[in-house]
Amino acid sequence: MPFRFIYFVRFALILLAGAIFALLRASSTGDEIARTPLQIDSSETAWTSEELKRDPNIIVVLSEAFWDPTVIQGLTFSRAPIPTFHALQEKYTNGWMLSPQFGGGTANVELEVLTGNSMRFLPEDSIAYEQYIKHDVDSMASILARQGYTSTAISPFYNWYFDSSNVYRHFGFSRFISFEYFDPNEYVGPYIGDHAVAKRIIEENERSSGPDFIFANTMENHYHYWPGKFKKNTIDIKGDMSAEAIGILETYAQGANGADAMLQELVEHYSRVKEPTILVFFGDHLPSLEKEFVYRESKYISGEDDPEYLEKMHHVPVLVWDNYLNHGKDSLQISPSFLSPYILELAQKRGSAYTDFLRELSKKVPVIPPSSYYSAYHVNAADLSEYEQRQQQILFGESSAQEAAKPPLGKDPNFISGYGDPEIRSVSPGQLPAGESKLVAELKKSVTVTVHGGRYGIASAVFADGKPLQTTWVSEDTLSAVLPKELYTGKTGSLELDIRVIDEKNNVLGQSKPYPLPIADKQ
Repeated sequence: MPFRFIYFVRFALILLAGAIFALLRASSTGDEIARTPLQIDSSETAWTSEELKRDPNIIVVLSEAFWDPTVIQGLTFSRAPIPTFHALQEKYTNGWMLSPQFGGGTANVELEVLTGNSMRFLPEDSIAYEQYIKHDVDSMASILARQGYTSTAISPFYNWYFDSSNVYRHFGFSRFISFEYFDPNEYVGPYIGDHAVAKRIIEENERSSGPDFIFANTMENHYHYWPGKFKKNTIDIKGDMSAEAIGILETYAQGANGADAMLQELVEHYSRVKEPTILVFFGDHLPSLEKEFVYRESKYISGEDDPEYLEKMHHVPVLVWDNYLNHGKDSLQISPSFLSPYILELAQKRGSAYTDFLRELSKKVPVIPPSSYYSAYHVNAADLSEYEQRQQQILFGESSAQEAAKPPLGKDPNFISGYGDPEIRSVSPGQLPAGESKLVAELKKSVTVTVHGGRYGIASAVFADGKPLQTTWVSEDTLSAVLPKELYTGKTGSLELDIRVIDEKNNVLGQSKPYPLPIADKQ
């Protein structure tokens, strides 16, 4: 289909760059972290009435291509890929959502979950974030922000991809931590690992004094799944498939295990935290498994004409865990656009007129399939007409068109990119010599300066008098840079240093205040 073709072509160059980087980082952080089975702290039951009155944190994790590969019949796994998810299914609300996507198109699933708007009423091959979100659209972020929440979005991918930075601002988030603010030692394979996302979820929650709404997506288990993606695959699969198909599925299972480890990390952390917290964890779409090759090889599907194709290829798992409620266990079978109204009701938070409408509609029509499946799903198109009309007004109504026609905003003081502007607190050496002997000058063409401050990430670079320097990330509070002698030799006064956060398209996302580095005669 055109969308799938466009998606994979668009991603190819980015993927190639990531793969090359991963190969160069063969000695980087390990791809498998030994872990013990899930352990939930029993102190979670010791809540006071005052603690239970606090507004709950709401954390929503879109786990890239998360799915249960053990549903494929006839395969044997050397160990369970997603043991934490399976353990939590026994006690907590879980089920499936009918994703509008397969193998890609994460942004379209985000749109449904965050805003309640449905891709079923938009052109099949569209990318909603890039085409339709050009104005403010009410979302879980803005609804909860109006009730005193801090709304934060986290994504370990480029800020500009799917126009995410602008979209999250339009959705009412106050902070967006994108790939540029992650650390270069946080790769697992060609992408940033899921643990790094969990780390930032916890950090942002601890940063704020009130309740948090945090929406995070992940990248560790993103397409591709060819063997060699991770440093080591630790899950062996046996079954009636070709070696090529088994290799692809073993790679996917390894990535799914990383996602499951992230889920365990978050659950164990929040089981110890005395803040009411709801954690929603779901997959956005099934993995491509190299354009359905594994699904066909394993006979999971017979082809696109398989009578169960929609269910098998578009059902994504969803889990809702909490550390304070005793409301029982729900079995979810819904469309992603109905998830946010469900969560708002569960958290006992006010929604909007739109989310209230969607909550009631979901009780009558919980799943919205493609129109060609209406009969099979017993859906009456007339029951969805008001939904479609409301969505059209939200996305394309007169007020929306007027707002979209306005000139783009400059830097929004209510929307913080990453951790805000970086800082320089000190630099060593503390001064630069203005003059040296000719011999020393010949032998020493440059000097390395070490900058201390924060918070520094992958995209942080040192500049001197407006010129970029070769920069090496040392830690979140330290950078080192090579300063060519010609930039300061023969000069007096000082050299002006600053740190800039620069994305792949040379957009400056943040910039420190200038730091004067004195130039003085060598004593």
